[in-house]
Amino acid sequence: MTLKVLLRLALKRSKFVSRPNRFLLIAESGGELLKLHNRNTGRLGELLRAGAELFYVPRDADRSSPTVGTLIGVSTDEGIALIDPPTQARAFEYAWRSGCVNWLNRWYLVGKEVKVCDVRLDYEMLGPRGKVGYLELKSAVYLDPLGRCSYPDVPSERGLRHVRTLKAIRRRGVRAVMALVAAHPSCRSFRPFVERHPELASEFMRASEAGVEIRALKVVLSREGCVSLVEPDLPVLLT
Repeated sequence: MTLKVLLRLALKRSKFVSRPNRFLLIAESGGELLKLHNRNTGRLGELLRAGAELFYVPRDADRSSPTVGTLIGVSTDEGIALIDPPTQARAFEYAWRSGCVNWLNRWYLVGKEVKVCDVRLDYEMLGPRGKVGYLELKSAVYLDPLGRCSYPDVPSERGLRHVRTLKAIRRRGVRAVMALVAAHPSCRSFRPFVERHPELASEFMRASEAGVEIRALKVVLSREGCVSLVEPDLPVLLT
């Protein structure tokens, strides 16, 4: 298997201690307690266990910040789960611009955080003959016992709005894509997390039937800080 390196990060390591709130982690390194910024608001209960090895990018010196860095990944038995959504998005954008995502060939990123139907979508894109499309990117880092990465691991009304907006866009004849970044090293496919948010899982199915593309791609993080593309078109299971 040949990996396409998308990003290189300067990572430091620590051990998980606790999660006082969604955005803050307490970690330990060399006997010292550290505060890390967490940008993944999911549950992450299967990853953030006592003593789990954490990988973070240190902050530039800034006395006003209460944290020493931003959490990027969490070690698993099989490798490292890349849990930071902004880093996932950076990797996705690089893969797209580099021509590594086959289902986006000849489609170009022309806008970010675009407001459509009173909802903000991640990307506006331009395709052949001036066609316009929209793409929403989500993080799928939860791994079930069958090797399927799932989204969302907590109920998401925001995700529900995004899927419904994409469905409305597609019914107007515009290309609409929901893309999932499967960022667990053991992931073999994607499925909506029916057990956590059955309504959203049903919306995925209805959106697909209306012509919305549900796509998934797999990326991995190495201990050396390389974010690499493993599979640009991972199997998607909606039933």
